[in-house]
Amino acid sequence: MRNIGTELEQLAHESPDLKWLYYQDDIYTLSEISIKATKAANLFLSLGVKKGDKVALLLSNSPEYIFAWFGLAKIGAVMVPINTSTKGEMLSYIINHSDAVLAIVEDQFFMEYQSIYPTLEKVQNTIVLSDHHSTVENKPNFHLFERALNAQSTFFRNRDTVSLENLMCILYTSGTTGVPKGVMLSQNAYMEAGNISANKIFQFRPNDIIYTCLPFFHVNAQMGTTMPALLSKIPMAIGKKFSASQFWSEMKKYNVTIFKFIGAMITILYKTSKDVKYDNPVRLGLGAPVPKDLWEPFQERFGLQLLEGYGTTETSTACIANTPSNFRIGSCGKPLTSYEASIRDDNNHPLSANQPGELCLKPLKNHVFMEGYYKMEQKTKEAFRDGWFHTGDRVYRDEDGFYFFMDRTKDVIRRKGENISSYMVEKIINNHPRVYESAAIGVPNELSEEEVKVFVIPKPGEAISAQDVYNYCKKHMSEFMLPRYIEFIQELPKTPTEKIQKFKLKEMTNDQAWDAENRVHLK
Repeated sequence: MRNIGTELEQLAHESPDLKWLYYQDDIYTLSEISIKATKAANLFLSLGVKKGDKVALLLSNSPEYIFAWFGLAKIGAVMVPINTSTKGEMLSYIINHSDAVLAIVEDQFFMEYQSIYPTLEKVQNTIVLSDHHSTVENKPNFHLFERALNAQSTFFRNRDTVSLENLMCILYTSGTTGVPKGVMLSQNAYMEAGNISANKIFQFRPNDIIYTCLPFFHVNAQMGTTMPALLSKIPMAIGKKFSASQFWSEMKKYNVTIFKFIGAMITILYKTSKDVKYDNPVRLGLGAPVPKDLWEPFQERFGLQLLEGYGTTETSTACIANTPSNFRIGSCGKPLTSYEASIRDDNNHPLSANQPGELCLKPLKNHVFMEGYYKMEQKTKEAFRDGWFHTGDRVYRDEDGFYFFMDRTKDVIRRKGENISSYMVEKIINNHPRVYESAAIGVPNELSEEEVKVFVIPKPGEAISAQDVYNYCKKHMSEFMLPRYIEFIQELPKTPTEKIQKFKLKEMTNDQAWDAENRVHLK
């Protein structure tokens, strides 16, 4: 039965000595990757993990992430990637809601994991990625990853039948009006995304090497980079995280020809480089959003082509994209194979060219989109209406069929490649004992996308500073959610039904706000 695990085995059989994965100074062949994945699969089986079980991953970018992912694919278990900055209540919620029976945790996140460990309901074992034996000493059901992996056989002993229709992942994405939703993605969705990206977007050449420093807890690095590289047997280099000072040296070190990005990376790389053309092996960069004013200057300075695409976790990453031979600067491209797109008005009626409306998408094959939101049947029904997935994003289409992103209709803030739920930001701040009410909005930043700004009403008679609010947020929020701007306000503008009119808040200047980056009021 075909699945991601058997695909890896076949590719490793065909090209065992292909140097496929580059990480820092380590290089892994396809054969070595396959062996590590088999050992990981046997390790999970030895801990009682079986087909359909959920396994939480709290890991940063590393080869071990890939070993674990492919090992889970082989036995038909479901990985639950978690943003590594997730803390406290939200971390506990995701692990519990996903029904994870095993957690794999990197050393640097272990203290945070330990703090919520007593609240975990179904986790039976924890694997720790650490070089220190003391981390797991005197802790029943805690295991060191490397030591446990090395003890496993290279003979795969699983007897369950695993197919492409089985779930591969539940990835939690920010909800706009509630807690995070677990997006269920099948192994087939991974394979389809990999093939489409490889053949339609990247149009790989024999000597290509692809690079990503985007986090593996998102579909971009998994479905949009690793899968196309694997299925095409194109070497892949991964970075721990984005570093502007090291970026171009890494391109040369690994001889990278294609890299993935988010919009802020383009702005930072352009601003931190000298105003001269750079000598590098890169031919193509793909991501979103591309700042319109930097698109052509960036291409000229670095001697490469930038392409923008559009995708969501629910659509299995890119479903609309420019290609090297068919692109339009400023657009996010045209719908790719396996996807149908439509622009709808508020009454769900299709709109014609140059009329802005909500982007709606439909899969043309089974098991290409998400299978639904885990244990949230009603939310799944709300997302799909008449067979169309409603993205909540406003776009328009020109006469030639290119799609142009405008803005978001959902109450969500986009920052550093993350979708941030205003609801969750407000929920946490409203729990502060001296806060009466708050409202969170996104405001433009100087790089790309948005910064988080919160308006706070203190409880009557209570004294509270912006620094107090920020310190509370830092303790209870994921890092990417932290507000940059905090402004105290006497009253929030509301409708007669008590809904906050956030458009009015967005019209206000930042003159009275406290800036967390500089720890000062702006005026």
